[in-house]
Amino acid sequence: MKFQLATDYAIRILCYLHENNNRLSTATHLSEKLGITYLYFMKLTCVLKQAGLIQSVQGCNGGYQLAKNAENATLYDVVKVIEGDIKINRCLEEDRFCSRDAAEWCTVHTFFQELQDGFIARLDSVHIRDLCPKTEKRKSAAWEYAALEV
Repeated sequence: MKFQLATDYAIRILCYLHENNNRLSTATHLSEKLGITYLYFMKLTCVLKQAGLIQSVQGCNGGYQLAKNAENATLYDVVKVIEGDIKINRCLEEDRFCSRDAAEWCTVHTFFQELQDGFIARLDSVHIRDLCPKTEKRKSAAWEYAALEV
């Protein structure tokens, strides 16, 4: 299983906005700063806006910023928006399809269910804010690190 590059980009966008104190940032600035093509950035921001994770402000002083609820967004929230529900095996989908009709008693199914549940719980326990220190903290940490090397 591998997440799409779009998931990584979405996390980068949210982290950047959080790290910069949720200041309005233009699409051009964000796409250049984050290394995302402008057109792909626009596609992603549309999805993130629909999910309520970011908002846009129109006009000459407009741009993007985190939506009010985004401070509490978890990695799982972002993954669900971009990837959809996580199902690591076909038998874990809603219809529980199993070519052997064994989903109810299969030890592999049980193991995959526990693995999937643990993976989702871990993603859901990490907030975007936990991954993205504010700019001041980053500068402070860099200064402390530089002082240790002297």
